[in-house]
Amino acid sequence: MPEVSVVVPVYNIAEYLPKCIDSVLAQTFDDYELILVNDGSKDSSLDICRSYEKKDPRIRVIDKVNGGLSDARNSGMAIAKGEYIYFLDGDDFIEPTLLDSCIRQLKKTGADMVIFDVYQYFASRNTKEIIRNVYDQNEVYTLDEHPEMITQILNAAWNKMYRLSLFKQNHITYPWGCYYEDLGTTYRLLLRTSRIAFINEPLYDYLADRPGNITQQFNFSVYHVLDMVKITLDDYKSAGAYEKYYEELKYLGCVNILECLKKTRNVTDIKMTDKFIDVCFWFIYRNWPEFPRCKYKIDSQKNDWIYTNPKRLKIYLKYRRMMKKEA
Repeated sequence: MPEVSVVVPVYNIAEYLPKCIDSVLAQTFDDYELILVNDGSKDSSLDICRSYEKKDPRIRVIDKVNGGLSDARNSGMAIAKGEYIYFLDGDDFIEPTLLDSCIRQLKKTGADMVIFDVYQYFASRNTKEIIRNVYDQNEVYTLDEHPEMITQILNAAWNKMYRLSLFKQNHITYPWGCYYEDLGTTYRLLLRTSRIAFINEPLYDYLADRPGNITQQFNFSVYHVLDMVKITLDDYKSAGAYEKYYEELKYLGCVNILECLKKTRNVTDIKMTDKFIDVCFWFIYRNWPEFPRCKYKIDSQKNDWIYTNPKRLKIYLKYRRMMKKEA
C-alpha cells in the first residue's frame, strides 16, 4: 500500500498538465500513488494522462463525466489507498521535496494535517512571491488553543497534506457542484484535527494569473461563496462550537464575501452587481448584525472600507462606470 495518495483533478488543462505530473514524478519521496481524475476534458488532457499511466505503475487514471472540481477530488479520494492524502491542482506544480517534507513532519509530530508555505507565481511577468504561514514548524498546534488559525490559514486544499482518516471518519467530502469548495471544507477539517503541524518553506507553485482561473471571474457562481460560508457555519453549530469561534467565523465569512464583492469592480451588468451586493449584505447582517465590528480587522487592505457598506459600494461602482464612459 502506498504511504500517500496524490489526487490531481484534470479538466481542459493540456497546456499545463505535463509540468504538473512531472513535478510529482520528480519527488524525492517515491512511496506514493498518483490518481489523475479526468473530469470530462474536451482537449487532449485524457490522452496525456493515459500516456503517463503507461509509463509508471504508480499512476492510475479515472475517466469520468464532468462533475466539477469537488466531484473530481471526491472521486480520487474514494479509491485512495494511502494513509495520507494530498490534493494537487492540475494547472499548478510542486517542489521536489513536498511529499518527503510533509510525510516527515506528519510522522514526527503525529499531526493529522500539515500546512506549508506557497509560491504564488505570475506567468505574465515571470515573478514569484511567497505566501507564508505565521506558525512555527517546531511547534504543534490545536484549534482549541489557537482559534485565530481560522483567520490565518489559507482556504486552499493544495497547501496541506492530511491523514486520509480525517475525511473518512468524519464523513467529510468536498461540496459537489460548487465553487469556493475549499472554504466549505478546510475549516470543517480544522475543527476535527487534534494536532496541526506546519512547514516554514514554500513547497507549492500556484499559477495565480492563468486565463480562466475562477478567482478572476464574476458570474452567477460567485453566489457559491455564501453557500460555502453557510456550510461551515452550520457545521460549527452542529458541533456545538459556533459560539466559541464566533469572532473567527465572522472574520472568515466576511473577508471571503468582501473578496467576492471586489470582483464587481469591472462588471458592466448593473442589475447583477446590485443584486449580488444586496444578497451579500443580507447574509452578513443576518449572521453578524454588528458587522463590521470584529475582534479581527476585517477591512485590513487598502480601500477595503469601500466594500463594507452596500450604499457606499454602489456609489463607488457607479462612479467607476462613469469614469470608463468618459475615458
